[in-house]
Amino acid sequence: MRFTALLSIVSAGLAAAAAPRNLRVTGVSVLGSGCPYGSADVKADASNTALEIKLSEYVVRTGPNTMASDWRKNCKLTLNLEYDAGFQFSTLNTAIKGFAHIPSGAQGQCQNTFSFTGDSDQVTSGITLGGGRDGAFSLSANPDIAVWSPCGGSTAILNMNTQCWISPTEKQALIAVDRISSKLTVLVDLQWRNC
Repeated sequence: MRFTALLSIVSAGLAAAAAPRNLRVTGVSVLGSGCPYGSADVKADASNTALEIKLSEYVVRTGPNTMASDWRKNCKLTLNLEYDAGFQFSTLNTAIKGFAHIPSGAQGQCQNTFSFTGDSDQVTSGITLGGGRDGAFSLSANPDIAVWSPCGGSTAILNMNTQCWISPTEKQALIAVDRISSKLTVLVDLQWRNC
């Protein structure tokens, strides 16, 4: 009985905090074959519990007349974030929305890796695009662990690397921007807690 009460008190102390009232993306740096300069747009949602990253020139393809550099693309983003003091955050569920044509016998995969500048820890989650797929997709993944931004300030630099690839095949295959939105979208849910 005493152990249960103690566990309840500890759990309550570790409960996630409400999001801060203010969260701003103050700078975005991009590097990679999947995001030429000017092709990435990042914003926080109104609740400050998610980031939306839109990539307008992200195309991975295989098949005749393609090279190895076409089979894999990546986009490394460095996001400068400002928020109310007294909070820290980590990434939660990540969803990727786009268009894919993956014939039977081929397979695609997308992976997101997150870390904070000044911290060697990182977290990775991935999705698989199996063969026999043709059309818009929206797939999500949860990381196994959480990496938290540093405490004691009101800024953090979040590093994110999105990579997508298709197993080499002579068949035409594609992971790309959605034909309706003209974007490959990465949605990153955030969890907050008090420092």
